[in-house]
Amino acid sequence: MKTKIAFLSLVFFCFVYGKTALYAQEIADDLLTKMDQTIFGIKDRTANIEMLMINLKTGKQKQKTAILLQKGANKKLFRYTSPKSDSGIATLSLPNDEIYLYLPLFKRPKKITNLAESNTFNKSDFSVKDMATKPYAEIYTPEMLPTTDTAHVLNLKPKTDNSSYSHVIVYINKIYFYPEKFEFYNRKGQKVKQSIYHYILIDGYWIADVVSMEDLKKRHKTRITMSEIKINQGLKDELFTVENLAGHK
Repeated sequence: MKTKIAFLSLVFFCFVYGKTALYAQEIADDLLTKMDQTIFGIKDRTANIEMLMINLKTGKQKQKTAILLQKGANKKLFRYTSPKSDSGIATLSLPNDEIYLYLPLFKRPKKITNLAESNTFNKSDFSVKDMATKPYAEIYTPEMLPTTDTAHVLNLKPKTDNSSYSHVIVYINKIYFYPEKFEFYNRKGQKVKQSIYHYILIDGYWIADVVSMEDLKKRHKTRITMSEIKINQGLKDELFTVENLAGHK
């Protein structure tokens, strides 16, 4: 009799635990989808970029400027305008994980491989992959973590093995569902980078106007500040081509 009761208790526990785990997964999936909808809710945007790179050990700073064009979740053009040594350097992100880099010195765009995507983008703390744009739900599987007073917290695990991160922890604003902070962990499980976001409201959409990325090992930070932000202008697909990247259109 005791054995039967113990068996039934185990079955009941497994059933309840399974239902609870399934419900938690549904919540995590829903939160990540809402975050993507908030980030990619606009049709397109343009902005002027100021990139400030800070050596946290010495306090030394370098400043660069650029322009940003983005359409939907999968098309993004980033081109430096200053200093003179960097002017014209650009990246183009396209659907199907295609990323192109253009260096004026070589006169032609180069497709970036998976190996190179983890490299830093023009000596900043962002990798080439970080500069690309793709819905997080397509890249990661989320798991619920304990919340904070103001944010839902998800542990994001890459869906493929070609990621340089073992997992990423994201803090999602409980009211507006935009990401406030990301923590990046390497393949050894060590926290190596973190990014912090600030948002402004433009025409009913929450838009990130300041993003900082800090390399914890190098003690180096890059802060991107966006100004003259314009959204939903009807940008043409012709702007997001390899020919345009090289300035041939």
